[in-house]
Amino acid sequence: MTPLTIRAAQAGDIPVLMDIAEACGLFAAEELAGFADMTQGHFADLPPDHHWLLAETTIPIGAAYVTPEALADDVWNLWFIGFRPEAQAKGHGSTLLAEVERLAKASPARLLLIETASGDDFDNTRGFYVARGYVQEATIRDYYAPGIDKVIFRKPL
Repeated sequence: MTPLTIRAAQAGDIPVLMDIAEACGLFAAEELAGFADMTQGHFADLPPDHHWLLAETTIPIGAAYVTPEALADDVWNLWFIGFRPEAQAKGHGSTLLAEVERLAKASPARLLLIETASGDDFDNTRGFYVARGYVQEATIRDYYAPGIDKVIFRKPL
């Protein structure tokens, strides 16, 4: 197996980040448009403690975006983590999440939050976080749409 390398993404990587976000299958078309706006805006004036990461083997296969929470002391949010389908369930997600946690701890962060959705499409996602020590902290019912809740996980660092 080709080793995974993780590097800071650059503005020139936006098309690759978009491709990964689309390929991971977690976003509807209108959400991908918002994702595109988010990447463009952040790379235009990215604060030094906002981290876009790109995970690569021979090609880019995954990405993550993590930032400090603006309204809380030493709390960080993982806004995005995703992999191309062919790269999923191979341990790469654990490696990238560990790098996210390392960056947050170095800041220093005391807590990492992750938001995801309820529903069958996100069963594996929620299971992934639980298996890595995250605890479901809150559920906001019907947040994304009727019957689709926002699920918030937390992990002390």
